[in-house]
Amino acid sequence: MCDRAKPGCERCQKAGLECAGYSADSFVLVVPTRKAGKGNNKVKFTQTRSNYKESSNRNNDQTESGGGGGGGAKNGEEGLQLSPKPSINVAPENRMQVLSYFIERYQPASMTSRRGFVTPSSWIRSLPSLLGRWEILDTALSAVCLAYIGDLHQDGVHLHESQRFYNDVLRKLGSLPLDSIKSANEGVLTTTMTMAMYELFHCSYNGLQGWMFHVQGACRILELRGPPSKESPLDLSLYSRVRITALWDAYGSRKGLFLARREWQNLSDSPHDTLLDLLVCMPGLLETSDTIKSTANQPGRVFNTARVDDLLGHWQVLFGRLLRWYTNFENREAAGLYECGPLQQDSHPYLEADQSHLYSVFPQIISFKDAYVAQIMLLYWFGQLVIHAAMTEIYMIREKHQARLFAGAFPPDYKGVHQASKESVQKAGDYYATKICQSTASLKGGYGFQMVMVPLWAALQFFALCGDPKFDWSQAVFRNFGKLGGFMLAEPLRVMRPTQYPGIAAER
Repeated sequence: MCDRAKPGCERCQKAGLECAGYSADSFVLVVPTRKAGKGNNKVKFTQTRSNYKESSNRNNDQTESGGGGGGGAKNGEEGLQLSPKPSINVAPENRMQVLSYFIERYQPASMTSRRGFVTPSSWIRSLPSLLGRWEILDTALSAVCLAYIGDLHQDGVHLHESQRFYNDVLRKLGSLPLDSIKSANEGVLTTTMTMAMYELFHCSYNGLQGWMFHVQGACRILELRGPPSKESPLDLSLYSRVRITALWDAYGSRKGLFLARREWQNLSDSPHDTLLDLLVCMPGLLETSDTIKSTANQPGRVFNTARVDDLLGHWQVLFGRLLRWYTNFENREAAGLYECGPLQQDSHPYLEADQSHLYSVFPQIISFKDAYVAQIMLLYWFGQLVIHAAMTEIYMIREKHQARLFAGAFPPDYKGVHQASKESVQKAGDYYATKICQSTASLKGGYGFQMVMVPLWAALQFFALCGDPKFDWSQAVFRNFGKLGGFMLAEPLRVMRPTQYPGIAAER
């Protein structure tokens, strides 16, 4: 780990990392946006003449992620671009330093929870303690570090090297015997989740296929292994990591999760894990909702009003359980959860100066009590948004058939079966989508994007469903998340519709 000496520590110099020491990192989530080239702890740069026209604007305006960042072209040096010098040494004796360098930027102290129990960020912070245990995991971690640094600074040398490590891990995983995979020691499972994180920065297939492949692979390994128990323990931070990424993937694939079964529930009483216990039930309801939507549009099929109302009832039960969870969580956090304040003109880190018309879409921004609360609240708002988006679609189908079919097809008290209406459900959905969007300005750094990635995609899909112009705002923020943070996965998510998620388009 870095000794935080100034002007640079010996370990960073040995690993080829130019480190100017560390200032005290404030435990505040909302921080001012810095211009590129003004921060400390940057990778060593050299001047090259490649691709200046395409990336000079990005380098001049790039926001730093957790203290790291690039540099802009100097005055009078037009045609010159600053890119990372290919001097990072990932030899085994330097892997700890390179990994620490990555974590300090991907998840700076302001994005780290100070809670005493396992949190969603615990797994990433625990990665240095796993170095040296499994060679395949060490290689995967080297791939992630180089991919993040390479994508952030648009350096082809580091990206090429990261791809070489990535391919090496794939070969090693493919050569593992089936019995070894079924036993699923933590090294195999951690490696698979690390490879999924790699796909955030460097999409192997220019889309979601690589990320989805690794997430679903981790889920299959976990299912073969069985739930954590005294006889077969599993690190709960790793288990939590698998569950939350499985939930994100299942939202896209819209297929039920084995994690919703009783034996996989109630393994921890932390607020995050009890919330996940509820949310992993959503994909199964989404699958049922899709079945109803597809059959409702088939000619000659009888519209089953009882089945529709039964599904709406299940969604409302889940909505009520989430509300009770939120009440308990709010009561535990005596200091409050978050605050709302005005967004200053031209101050949103993910909106460009020439997009002034978008600043008025969400004039308020949300700042959280701490990073832990931010992760929890985004997950909660995501769950509520998915519920209300699904119910809005079902109400649309019900109203369409009610107007088309004869009155005798509906019971006399049909409107009274549920007190909610499409308008009220849609209004509630807009509330939760707005909360997610208002939070984006507060989420700096790589881990900030990872936290909001799928909730923001859900908000974008909700605005598309309702024909809301906030859809344009969501697309713009997604685009700039990718440009400023080096996240290749942002671009395919920005333009993807739910029916285009890999693996489901061919099934429908």
